[in-house]
Amino acid sequence: MAGSTDALGARTLAACALLWLQPGAAQPPISPQDTALLAGNCVTCHGPGGQPPAGADTSIPGLRGQSSAALLERMQAFQAGRVAGATVMPLLMQGYDVAQMQALARWFAKPPAERP
Repeated sequence: MAGSTDALGARTLAACALLWLQPGAAQPPISPQDTALLAGNCVTCHGPGGQPPAGADTSIPGLRGQSSAALLERMQAFQAGRVAGATVMPLLMQGYDVAQMQALARWFAKPPAERP
C-alpha cells in the first residue's frame, strides 16, 4: 500500500510541475532588482545604463530612450533569428524568456532616475 501512495504522490508532483511549466502559465513577476541584474549583461556592450559612451562604436546601438515596444520587438527578432547580419545577439537572446525580455524592455525604456 505504501508503494502505491508513493507512486501517486510522485505522479501528482509531476502533474503539478507540468502545469506550472505550461506556456502561458502565470509566472511570478520579475523584480526590479532581478531586472537590473539581467540588464548587467546588456550594458557590457551597450554601455552604462544602456547608453554607449561618447565616441563608442556606433554599430552597437544605445538602448536608453527607445520605447519598450521597439526594444521588445527587436529582442524577439534576435531570438527568432530574423535579424540579418546579427552576430552575438541571436545567441544571447536564447537565454531569455518572454517575461525577462519584457522586463528588460521596460527597464531600458525608463529614464535612469526611475531605475533601481
